[in-house]
Amino acid sequence: MSLLNQLFNRGVFGTRCKTCLNLAISRIKLLQNKRDMQLKQMCKEISQFLQAGQEAIARIRVEHIIREQNTWAAYEILELFCEFVLARVPIIENQRECPTELREAIASIIFAAPRCSDVPDLLHIKNLFTTKYGKEFVSAVSELRPDSGVNRTIIEKLSVSAPSGEVKLKVLREIAEEYNIAWDSSKTEAEFRKNHEDLLIFNKVYIGCRLPTQPSPFIWARDYVKIFNKEQHRQVYK
Repeated sequence: MSLLNQLFNRGVFGTRCKTCLNLAISRIKLLQNKRDMQLKQMCKEISQFLQAGQEAIARIRVEHIIREQNTWAAYEILELFCEFVLARVPIIENQRECPTELREAIASIIFAAPRCSDVPDLLHIKNLFTTKYGKEFVSAVSELRPDSGVNRTIIEKLSVSAPSGEVKLKVLREIAEEYNIAWDSSKTEAEFRKNHEDLLIFNKVYIGCRLPTQPSPFIWARDYVKIFNKEQHRQVYK
């Protein structure tokens, strides 16, 4: 038995895991309170833009609010998962494999760790579980392989993709209602619909071009634009 395994068998894993989990829970609580105040201030500013007729600014700023709301929701779930795992550290210590009932909680913490930079304790927890269950276990979770066990809401809330026009419109309406603003959303709704239609048209034209089936990952975006323009020229004058 290796020295590392001996140390873990003597309770070092349990002690360190409990410490990191407690720190993560405390830090998340503090961040939640801070983020809650920031969100209120941001929503108030958005309401002022809507009231002043500065909808273009409101449409841009609302994306940041949505990201903060998503992070807030993800942290709320992660806090519960950390508390759940903390209460079952003795079970984790005594079993070599990840207990089925803890798979979702542990996998979600591992997945979220590199995506939550303001909670560094999660990375320490991830490293502990990497030592406990091996790199393959962590890789399966990080890559979201089938049956990885990661909570679907955590995946959605920590996604870096831009929110849809529907989501942005919904949040803007909620802000207007909360601050009792008689806001006509038709202009913003038309703008979001226009952006969506432009994207659909671009995708249709883009897919129609004969681009390389397996482009090199080192080709810059401007090279794709050159290829795109050449293909369009060929199709017009063919």
